[in-house]
Amino acid sequence: MAIDAWFSDLYERNYVLLYRVGRVFLGYDPVQETLIEDQIQETFIRAWQKRFFLKKHPNPDGWLVECFRRCLMNACRKKSREWKYRMASFDTEDSPATLDLDHLSPEDYVKTKEQIELLNRLLGKEDADIFLRYCVYGEKAATIAADMNMSEQAVRMRISRVKKKILKNRNIFTCLVCLCLIGLR
Repeated sequence: MAIDAWFSDLYERNYVLLYRVGRVFLGYDPVQETLIEDQIQETFIRAWQKRFFLKKHPNPDGWLVECFRRCLMNACRKKSREWKYRMASFDTEDSPATLDLDHLSPEDYVKTKEQIELLNRLLGKEDADIFLRYCVYGEKAATIAADMNMSEQAVRMRISRVKKKILKNRNIFTCLVCLCLIGLR
């Protein structure tokens, strides 16, 4: 198979996957679609630059997802820095009243209502709550255990089971990997 045909097949096979990962990462906000599209294109530009390496790679699809994740995280960090710079600026044109409030820090993307609902659907309400409190919000297992009337060891076991569940289910894995990579402390 020629390199051009191989690359076209790679693009066709993975475009929808990358778009879905981006939607899980940023939520179902129409404003973010442009950012997702831009980063998908950036990912495929990088893939084209490394096409000879990728053709021999054992998992080119996985490489694309990882590259896309990094591109998206970099774009979110850049937006966050721009927003923080504008907030600190004394210029009247960049005052907080005139800012576009769509610029959020990467951690804020995790905490959207849609993503929490998706986690509840995929993991179950109680497991999702434990996961969010422990992994995303950084609460201690002892605090969670006291609030939920269970032992600290039981909380740690639940988190371990959630990790195993994540590894077995591709949809949950994709969702949580994106959430964890931008939300863990």
